[in-house]
Amino acid sequence: MGEHVIAVIDQISGSLALLGGGTGSEGATPSLLEALPDPMKLDPWEIGFVVVLIALLYVFLKAAFFKPLIEVVDRRDAELEAGAARKAEVTATMETRQAEYATRLRELRAQAFEQRKALAQGATEERQALIDAARSQAAEQRHAALQTLGAQRDEARASLLSQVDALSDAMVQQLLKQA
Repeated sequence: MGEHVIAVIDQISGSLALLGGGTGSEGATPSLLEALPDPMKLDPWEIGFVVVLIALLYVFLKAAFFKPLIEVVDRRDAELEAGAARKAEVTATMETRQAEYATRLRELRAQAFEQRKALAQGATEERQALIDAARSQAAEQRHAALQTLGAQRDEARASLLSQVDALSDAMVQQLLKQA
């Protein structure tokens, strides 16, 4: 096998020498096809057969492989476009719902704030009513206590005055007895 490789290399180098206008003794330069080694020389019928074979292979591959593949790719593109349209539709619907949700949420928060405000106002009014009731009750109790104290003071004064009169009469009697 090594000898065969060496022979092919010698033939190629000889062919290159012929292509480059080498040192051939014949004087005429052979054509490129003539310069090729014997197994590589091409017959025009073989070239035609290969061209027809490649054309048939092209037609077969186009019909059997590329056409279904292109149909699949086109269908996929159509599905992607439909999916993109559906996505845009869903996105628009979602944005609309989010806007409605945000509006409704604002309304509910405003209502909750108003209810909280009304409850706070009611609690403040109730607390003020309780404070006013407690103040009036305390004022009544104070007034009753002051009247009771005033009556007790008047009684104590009357009692003291009567005791003073009795004591002063007793002292006068005592002093008169001594004198």
